[in-house]
Amino acid sequence: MKAIILAAGIGKRLHPLTIDRPKCLVDFGTGAILDHQIEAMLAVGVDSFTIVVGFEADQVKRHCTNKLGRKASLRFVQNPDYDKTNSLYSLFLAKDELNDDLFLLNCDIVFHTDLARRLVETDRPNVVAVDLKATRPDGEMCVKLSGESQIEAISKQLDPASAHGLSAQVARFCNSGARTLAVEVVRLASEDRQGTLFPTSAYSPLIEARQLFATDVSDLPWAEIDSIEDYEQAVEHALPRMRLTAY
Repeated sequence: MKAIILAAGIGKRLHPLTIDRPKCLVDFGTGAILDHQIEAMLAVGVDSFTIVVGFEADQVKRHCTNKLGRKASLRFVQNPDYDKTNSLYSLFLAKDELNDDLFLLNCDIVFHTDLARRLVETDRPNVVAVDLKATRPDGEMCVKLSGESQIEAISKQLDPASAHGLSAQVARFCNSGARTLAVEVVRLASEDRQGTLFPTSAYSPLIEARQLFATDVSDLPWAEIDSIEDYEQAVEHALPRMRLTAY
């Protein structure tokens, strides 16, 4: 199984923590944010990593190479236009890797290892970690369900009042699901002139085919670290629970 980690961004909203390093290498507890993701992926059997790099690419490459050693295969995909493009474009550059059972992650998510285990252990083909108890503010990645766990919509434009949960932005796809995602990523990347779409926009064919499901992770610590405020909240609330029960 492989993992694709999108780690090309600058992380301006995390200044001053990102003045001399990319967002994925900001310290979080006993390691960098990216270290927590790598450890969680290794724990669930991931043996191949593809990391899309951009800002401070050489720094990320050195860090990951030292971190992984011979534990797993490692490939880097360069996004030379990281300062002018978005995560959908980064995923487009890694489209050739969308051909196997895989995890897809943004580099700014920290989470308990059991979140990844839960996505592996479910019998659903394509699953997204969803917090069904989280507050759902405007502009966050909300999820609307049909029935108990089938995803009907996932978007930052979704009305929070109509949503059932908040995406933890960690997803696992089966082989055929990843290939379906690849086709849609290529199509959307050619149309996204304004850079307003996210990788979740490419989930639409799976949603329409009723092949995308939510796995509830509301009992596990996780956080998206986009800003200094997010970072402080994650250190205060998520990190202590991760220290006690994970790794």
